[in-house]
Amino acid sequence: MENPFAEITARLDALAVDLRTLKARSIEKPERTRRVGLPEAAKYCGLAQRTMYKKTHFREVHHAKVGGRLYFDLDLLDAWIESGRRPMVSEIAEERMAGNK
Repeated sequence: MENPFAEITARLDALAVDLRTLKARSIEKPERTRRVGLPEAAKYCGLAQRTMYKKTHFREVHHAKVGGRLYFDLDLLDAWIESGRRPMVSEIAEERMAGNK
């Protein structure tokens, strides 16, 4: 006769795996909206709405205009913000050291 505790342990292990899977599903971040309007984009970038509108007027930032409304892709806003990134002192020093080798 098979050990009943082994069967109970196996079933408990299976339930634990199922429970972890369910928890992982509920913890996952919801997908963000891909496109946002001017107020949300300005808030996302930390700029005033007027500044954001000027940047669209001078075509400094990617945007779409549909029916007189401006829309911004969050991924493109991230890329735009990242393009203005300046290197840190340690990165400059590493580049200089690499050039001396």
